[in-house]
Amino acid sequence: MNDVVEIDKRRRERAPVTDFWFAQLDLRLGRIETMVERLERQVWLCVWAAGAVLALEALRALVGI
Repeated sequence: MNDVVEIDKRRRERAPVTDFWFAQLDLRLGRIETMVERLERQVWLCVWAAGAVLALEALRALVGI
């Protein structure tokens, strides 16, 4: 068996898309990243709020109000 693979020596042509397409893709990815960051902040806010409520309820139970 011959395990040697011949590599084509031709230069590859540029992709058939323009820089404008890449700019649009970069813009969309930036917007998605912004949305994910905002969602992450909202989730952490909910987690901290739930923790604060639990802490207040525990304090209330310890004090006996």
